[in-house]
Amino acid sequence: MNASHEPQTPSFKLEVFEGPLDLLLSLIEKNKVDIFDIPIALILEQYMEYLDAMRALDMEIASEFIVCAAELMLIKSRMLLPKSSSDDEEDPRAALSAALVEYRRAKAAATKLAELYEKHAGRYTREPDALPPSAEPPAGLDVSLVSRAFARILERKRELPRLVLRSERTLEKLLAGRTVPVAERILWLMRRLYGEPGTDFDDLLYECRSRSELVATFLALLELLRAQRVRLCNEDGELLLTLDTTHRSRPTSDEISTDS
Repeated sequence: MNASHEPQTPSFKLEVFEGPLDLLLSLIEKNKVDIFDIPIALILEQYMEYLDAMRALDMEIASEFIVCAAELMLIKSRMLLPKSSSDDEEDPRAALSAALVEYRRAKAAATKLAELYEKHAGRYTREPDALPPSAEPPAGLDVSLVSRAFARILERKRELPRLVLRSERTLEKLLAGRTVPVAERILWLMRRLYGEPGTDFDDLLYECRSRSELVATFLALLELLRAQRVRLCNEDGELLLTLDTTHRSRPTSDEISTDS
């Protein structure tokens, strides 16, 4: 006894498009036609064949596909009209071509973003570390005076090569090649200011014989100001440095960083 075989209905797989522009772009690429010179009759015929295939498979056709079909028919009818003698008449396909170009760009960008997402989907970013609170300047310190002191440092740095005598150039080269520790200049400043009612900051700078000494002296000044061991004040346009009357002794290593 032969087993009965019921007739099988052939199955069809219809390509799914995200919208009418996606379908039109696919038809243009398959036919290898210029997107700026679309053969409307050919593309419209294939477009309608796709909609008929959707109806045959009882697929719901979105309204946007129907609207686009109507627009294609309108473009086709306008192209059948006699052409005007004016050269300024716009091509009926121009708006459609522009929309397809923009859609193609957006589709390419979406593909690229999807690739990047796939590549980095398993990665996790680290939250940024909280920034430490900004250090407040010591009480009573005028920051503008520190800025002026730094400006004097820069002036002295520019003047330094011109102030060196020919007989001192060899010694100057040796001094310039030596890195002066900040701790050394801290002690130098403390000794220099001790017992003085006030010392002109410019005088201290002119005692510096190299750029390394200038930089180390300024850093030493900042450390002493931070530790409130010296005071910087303005008298008749001059920057004066004095020892803090409440701290006559040498600063301790805990109060002042002595890193070179």
